[in-house]
Amino acid sequence: MGEGVGIVEPKKLKLELPGGGLRLAYGGVLKEVEVAYEECGAPLGDANAVYICHALTGDAHVAGIRPGEEKPSGWWEEMVGPGRAFDTRRYHVICANVLGGCTGTTGPMSINPDTGRPYGSSFPQYTFDDAVDVFRLFLRQLGVKKLAALVGGSYGGLQVVNWMTRFPDDMEKVCLIATSASLNTQAIALSVMSRNSITDDPKWQGGDYYLEGDGKGPKAGLAAARQLAHITYLSRELLQQKFGRRLQENFVNAPPEERAERDRLFKTYFQIESYLDYQAMKFLRRFDANSYLHITRSMDLSDPCDRFGSLDAAFARVKAKTLVVSYENDILFPWWQSKEIVASLMRSKKDVSYCHLESGTGHDSFLTDIDDLSKLVGGFLSGRSVKVMKWQRRLYRNVVKMVRPGSHVVDIGCGDGTLLNVLREDLGVRGDGVEIDVERFEEALADGHDVFWEDADEGLETVPDRHYDTAIVSDTLQEVKNPRGLLHEALRIADEAIVTFPNFAAYRIRLTLALTGRLPVSKQLPFQWYDTPNIHCITLKDFRALCDKEGIEIKEIRAESRHLLGKILLLLGFKILGASRIIAKIVRRN
Repeated sequence: MGEGVGIVEPKKLKLELPGGGLRLAYGGVLKEVEVAYEECGAPLGDANAVYICHALTGDAHVAGIRPGEEKPSGWWEEMVGPGRAFDTRRYHVICANVLGGCTGTTGPMSINPDTGRPYGSSFPQYTFDDAVDVFRLFLRQLGVKKLAALVGGSYGGLQVVNWMTRFPDDMEKVCLIATSASLNTQAIALSVMSRNSITDDPKWQGGDYYLEGDGKGPKAGLAAARQLAHITYLSRELLQQKFGRRLQENFVNAPPEERAERDRLFKTYFQIESYLDYQAMKFLRRFDANSYLHITRSMDLSDPCDRFGSLDAAFARVKAKTLVVSYENDILFPWWQSKEIVASLMRSKKDVSYCHLESGTGHDSFLTDIDDLSKLVGGFLSGRSVKVMKWQRRLYRNVVKMVRPGSHVVDIGCGDGTLLNVLREDLGVRGDGVEIDVERFEEALADGHDVFWEDADEGLETVPDRHYDTAIVSDTLQEVKNPRGLLHEALRIADEAIVTFPNFAAYRIRLTLALTGRLPVSKQLPFQWYDTPNIHCITLKDFRALCDKEGIEIKEIRAESRHLLGKILLLLGFKILGASRIIAKIVRRN
């Protein structure tokens, strides 16, 4: 996976603001803005910058070893470095702390130039518009005119949505990971409860706790907010697996007075309580309550529909090629919200790919379980060159003959994208793929195709009607549970479909059954009966009967055989007997 980026120096940049300072969306003004950031990788050049928007309580330290440390401590360490997803041999990687944060960029803890004291309650309310405007001013001051890629996960992804819809010319590619266009109602409710726990703490003092009282601030409230949030970062299954109803090891030997005190405070000895206490204490050492209030409120209020009227109107503005990734059991940003983004981009005919990773560990998976994510993002950004081999052209020659040059095609069950590569190189086709195997998906994505992670048996509802000129169902029909549904879905999303499948009435299959009594194993059917993906045995005659029954017209049939006798039978007109593979073009019957 390559080495890390080594020593990374934290930096600060004072922004050159327009006269009167930075005017914010709610009417406030910041006379001075300082941005804390880190950068690493290749020297900054023409369109080689990758900007990463950090998560809710993250910071600029995305990767590397800070001065004085002995080992890397970046929050996305395994994603950044030579040969990693964000390949620092090629890209200049930048990450900055968000406006209102507490790790260096101007926020409530910063000194107000008018008073010489921390802003506290006087720090002005701001929106994602303001936060993104600060990022843009910062990048322009660094000399970045256009980004090779803009990347954000979770809270950072919401900022990316704001950025890509308001300023679509700023970036070539976009990665939206475990995020959405806006928060759903449940996520907003959790934010509201978290903020209430802080503002209800008497030590919050309206936000002016830095120099007042004991100076400790609303630690109890902030700890409760962190505990509530942390529950949503892990899936129910993972929490059950890690803790269950197990008790802390020191429960049995706890002295009577300690047990009495815990009883008085209604505490328990469950491991999950100890874990949440630990997470809260760790968070208190690095985060500020006022920053938490400002950041979560700006996140809750962010919604592109407020500005543009609808998601479709917002994403119609997008110019960047986009990758959207969701995770199984993500409570905060469920998969259906990722699909809303994808569907909206597709309706506007934008370049978008979507993958759902069934990690199962919940929202934090994008920070902790990154093997597949790293391959997806790295492949998406790579733009690798693809060489089509002669045997690949031979394999798909009859399919290619049925496709119109320059058309828009989708390959349902595209595998590693080989057919799409052939069509792109030989016919100048714009080809998308549908694939459920993540490893094959990664290969097709790295070849530069738009790919959608979908189970063909569950339909392709994300894809608009007649979105494509041609849908190709390549050696997939016999593997799905509902071939009838797949045929109709292919003809819903495209004007015509090309279907290929093995012909189980071929002479070689008949002979093998007749002479050995066993199902054949061959290059065309390379599986034993007990591990074959083929759950339907289709013949050309069966396919014709199904199409006739379903109101589907067969426009063209091509039959193939790899064997001499099969080829002779085909020349003599015996397609059912001679063909090992069938290629059919179908349309809706008027």
